[in-house]
Amino acid sequence: MKQSLRVLAGAIVGTIGLGVGVALAEDSQPQMPMMGQGMMSGQGMMGGQGMMGGQGMGPGMMGQSGMGMMGHGMMNDMGPMMEGRLAYMKAELGITDAQTTAWDDYAKAVKARVASMQETRAEMMKVMHSGSALDRLDARTKAMENMVESMKAVRPAVVSLYNALSADQKKKADALLGMGCCMI
Repeated sequence: MKQSLRVLAGAIVGTIGLGVGVALAEDSQPQMPMMGQGMMSGQGMMGGQGMMGGQGMGPGMMGQSGMGMMGHGMMNDMGPMMEGRLAYMKAELGITDAQTTAWDDYAKAVKARVASMQETRAEMMKVMHSGSALDRLDARTKAMENMVESMKAVRPAVVSLYNALSADQKKKADALLGMGCCMI
């Protein structure tokens, strides 16, 4: 019963977080035509079918306009979505009192990574709207380098948390730790 309540609470918080994310995705920033149809419909990057029968580069995931996952709205304020995802993951994993320190370190590292990604995105968007082709290429390269650095920075916290988990929790973590806004 207690586990069911945790799962229900996590699902509710996650759903609220997703709702906030969708609402934020509908902001009024200008959109970049950089990526055409999203991952779910249209043609792939090389003229073929995209991942789900769609254009690989388009108005973003699920047919929204913008720049796909880096599009307007998706990363403007990931805070509520991230908090919901972390709460859901903590409930799903069944973090114990003995594991709280490792969990808190993980959550702190994820929050720092998201903050870094938002900062990188803001810098990149300035260049995407007004920079030259070379400026945009450099901005994309820097964004990718920053993403790799932020993933490396999160790794010690992930290792610590993973090592603190029971065998059953590790099975759940294998499915949860690489998904959503808390992607590792």
